[in-house]
Amino acid sequence: MSDVHDAGDASIPLLTDTLVPGNALLARAGAQGTQAAAAAPAAATAAAGALPAGAPGSHALDADALVERMRGRCMTWLTGEGRSVIEARCAAAVQEHSHWLVGQVSREIGLALEAQLAGWVKAAVNEELAARAGRGSSSGASSGGV
Repeated sequence: MSDVHDAGDASIPLLTDTLVPGNALLARAGAQGTQAAAAAPAAATAAAGALPAGAPGSHALDADALVERMRGRCMTWLTGEGRSVIEARCAAAVQEHSHWLVGQVSREIGLALEAQLAGWVKAAVNEELAARAGRGSSSGASSGGV
């Protein structure tokens, strides 16, 4: 495939192409002629009661029409393919946040258990020592009395 643009191919616009004021069709300098291409949209807008293409307020009308078309395209994308993209990104963000949250909760529970576990072990050791001391003194007393 060639990187060279065929000037006769109207399906691929270039940055050097000129938009005809008042019309979204492309006008190319060359085989078609710019005067003929510019006259048709001007005649169409004049017949419709709008400002001619060269009139002072026509650019504002063109901008409004372009904004409206872009708004429509954006809304169509957001309600169609864009929604899937947004849902996928939201799901990924929720999953990532969920992993982070699990890590935070696990860390906090681990720290709380570590503090509790130390107290539980001390209490169990003290109980066992007390139980052995109680058994030792009672067994020593009974054996000493015999």
